[in-house]
Amino acid sequence: MRARRRVSRRTLLGAAAGVCAVAAAGMWRWLDESRGPGWTPSLDASAPGPLGEGTASTLVAAARTVIGRAIEPSHYAEYFRWRAEHLPGYRALYERFASRLDRDARRAARCPFAACGTSDRERLLRPASRARAPRSALDLAWMAAGGRAWAAYDRFVLDEALALFADTDAWVLSGYEGWPGTPRGLDRYRRAPR
Repeated sequence: MRARRRVSRRTLLGAAAGVCAVAAAGMWRWLDESRGPGWTPSLDASAPGPLGEGTASTLVAAARTVIGRAIEPSHYAEYFRWRAEHLPGYRALYERFASRLDRDARRAARCPFAACGTSDRERLLRPASRARAPRSALDLAWMAAGGRAWAAYDRFVLDEALALFADTDAWVLSGYEGWPGTPRGLDRYRRAPR
């Protein structure tokens, strides 16, 4: 009869670490493959329609927060209203986004999102950056468990607000009198020199 060999603590911990590493790599690969073409956020085909005033103010407040610069709020409200009234899926997405932000803001800061302070609004929008660039297996698991809505909010609300800023208000902030496509030369000739 052979003598039994005892397994040392170091060997046991090394084996456990190896099993954990293989399991984590497998989970990472599974989550990465499960993304597939369905992982990219998309809009449903719900009917367009008018946007409520509360939803519009929440969207403009989110745009202000993500941009972090002075913007012309009426321009952004008009942009969101037009998309909600003319493009399928946007109205439903905007309403879900606004209701989620308002619900989270009432829980965390006891105020509607548009009335919260800048730091509270930034904290409430952090899941969007987590959805934009998942950095760990935990972030990917969060995405698979329900963070996909934030990926859609990031792509169709916040990214579009940033693109609108780049096309409009960024020109004004960099020293131009207006953004491209805005008539401005004739008005300058009618005013007296400064």
